[in-house]
Amino acid sequence: MTKVWARAMKKDTILFDKVLELDEDFCDDNFFELVAKICQSMDVSTPVILQKHKNEMKKFNHSIFLANEFMESVDFDRFIVERFDDEEKKENPFYI
Repeated sequence: MTKVWARAMKKDTILFDKVLELDEDFCDDNFFELVAKICQSMDVSTPVILQKHKNEMKKFNHSIFLANEFMESVDFDRFIVERFDDEEKKENPFYI
């Protein structure tokens, strides 16, 4: 079970966001399907998936989609999909 925080931003303001629980984790094979599922649940068109998006998710646990990477026009500057896990809170002794 993977938790994902997706948010649409314009400049430094969050226009709308959503936290979702996905049944499977991100990998190269299912990256498009999971991003499409997230976008569908937020009523946003699916962006063009580039290799850089997959690399960002692997290295940094988030991926940033710019407005020009969407086929339809959008009212935000960037769309961020971030993977997180509540287990980090339990394992990190410095978490308050």
